[in-house]
Amino acid sequence: MIDFGFTDLGSVAIFVVVLSVLVFVHELGHFLAARLFKIHVEEFGLGFPPRALGLVRDRDNNWRLFFGGKVPSQEELGGPRTIYSLNWLPIGGFIRPAGEDNPAVPNGLAAASKTARIVVLAAGAAFNLIFALLVFTVGFRLGWPDRVVIAQVMEASPAALAGLRAGDVILSADGEDIHYIPQVRQKVYARLGQPIDLTLDRGGQTVTVSVTPRTEWPTDEGPMGIAMDRAMVTDYSWPEAFVRANREIVFQFQELIYLPGRLMRGEIAPELARPIGIVGMNDLTRVAVTTAQEINQWYPVLQLVGLISVALAMTNLLPLPALDGGRILFVLIEAVRGRRMDPAREGLVHMIGMAMLLALMVLITYQDIFNPIIPR
Repeated sequence: MIDFGFTDLGSVAIFVVVLSVLVFVHELGHFLAARLFKIHVEEFGLGFPPRALGLVRDRDNNWRLFFGGKVPSQEELGGPRTIYSLNWLPIGGFIRPAGEDNPAVPNGLAAASKTARIVVLAAGAAFNLIFALLVFTVGFRLGWPDRVVIAQVMEASPAALAGLRAGDVILSADGEDIHYIPQVRQKVYARLGQPIDLTLDRGGQTVTVSVTPRTEWPTDEGPMGIAMDRAMVTDYSWPEAFVRANREIVFQFQELIYLPGRLMRGEIAPELARPIGIVGMNDLTRVAVTTAQEINQWYPVLQLVGLISVALAMTNLLPLPALDGGRILFVLIEAVRGRRMDPAREGLVHMIGMAMLLALMVLITYQDIFNPIIPR
């Protein structure tokens, strides 16, 4: 029996731990890549300042513990050293490479080769994807819903007229193997007014039903008139779990790419596709933990951890100023132009980008609190 000792405060604690681990993994990727290319990292911090305590090696290569801002001097340390810090604000983390925007700093990030900078900047997202792959692999090994089940059939709907029943498991649609609810939605909206052949598992028997999604429908029913859920929790061998975990990550990337088109086609409601922040993710954690306890399965929590890790990777790779993807874009522009943009100007662009991202985070947090994605 899975028991997290769940309370509202417990969900916050679990979320903080999950996010801290994911950010640590992200920053660890940057850190190890920087070390690989001999780029000096001034500080590797868990949480955000103010600093609670730190560890640093002295000139004799012994670890020294210090508290707050009382960092030993360069003379005591015998030269530049990396500070490993624990900070008071528990959500997040960071690395501070030397010379991030100043190519004049020796052994700094900006002074490194273009290849080194791209690898260091992309390594955080890469580590998040690797971590998500591990989480999904464990999830599939322990048991994961791998099919779509019809939870409800609306009266007088195309699904009801075609003979679909609650409990039917959708195996394929027009010959395409079905594993995810969005696959069904995409197929339905692409074939409005046209018949779709569904292959179903009905109580152990395989049946084929032809259903024609309507072109107009009640807002709470959809074109076919069904409600869907995930079904069939299955244990997989480690090799098969690894393969399915890769497929899960690819699917999540595809969902992000297809999202704008699905919004324009009306396949999903705009309020369900809006970005969510820390408060919204905490709400999702609360639901995942509650569901895991109710069904005695780990996959709701592991799925959420994996999805947040993938989202963290994808978000950081967006080509926006201040994000890793934005910095990579500047390196690529430098490679095309054959010369570097003025560091002061680039730093200003990233600073403005950071201010805009912080403003967006405030707006998203406001939405999460006053228009929660999951009712409290």
